[in-house]
Amino acid sequence: MNHGACQDGADSRGLRRRTVAAVCIACICGWFVMELEILGVRVLAPYFGSAVYVVTGSVIGVFLLSLSVGYMFGGWLCGKVMGLPVLGVVLIAAGAWVCMLPVLIEPVCEMPFDLGLDEKWGSLLAALILFGVPSVLLGTVSPIIVHRLVIRRGRPGYYAGLVLSMSTAASFAGCIVTAFYLVLYSLRLTLHTSGVILGVLGAAVCVYEVLAAARSASPVTKEPADEPTAA
Repeated sequence: MNHGACQDGADSRGLRRRTVAAVCIACICGWFVMELEILGVRVLAPYFGSAVYVVTGSVIGVFLLSLSVGYMFGGWLCGKVMGLPVLGVVLIAAGAWVCMLPVLIEPVCEMPFDLGLDEKWGSLLAALILFGVPSVLLGTVSPIIVHRLVIRRGRPGYYAGLVLSMSTAASFAGCIVTAFYLVLYSLRLTLHTSGVILGVLGAAVCVYEVLAAARSASPVTKEPADEPTAA
């Protein structure tokens, strides 16, 4: 009886730790979504200006559209690739794209003028190319995390609200820190650092998921008990 209670307590503590880790991942991704959105204005301003149609139309519009696609894509992934470390792969892909952004900025922002587009449609096209992919990828994280928490513990409304609330609060923090402080530093260094953090986090998640899948797949062998011999 005591052994069973200890086992239940250990399982409960492990489940709580995994829940906290999952919510923290959602918060980190929420932070980086808003960081990219604020830095997006700084990226586009030298080429297209900082008029309202660049800030609110192109940058905010692209992130809203991309996140909506990401939420749908994340929900689709939940039912299709449950046996793969999809969350880690998504984070690695998002980190790789963010790391590449400093190289992509100049050619992508100059391309609309070569196509004859004005500042409005040119900024929209540039924002879509530069920030569409990472924001879609980061948008898939919350549905995946909510799905996994609900499978393990139930209470879908509670965990959906928890993940969305905490990730949105982290987005607010990312907005303040980026707008007040990070914009003062090197754009290239900020993007590279953010991409590396996402990539390392994704690699850690992949390793954990692979090890957890291996543990669950390996059969637990027990020594057979000695049978009494007949007299």
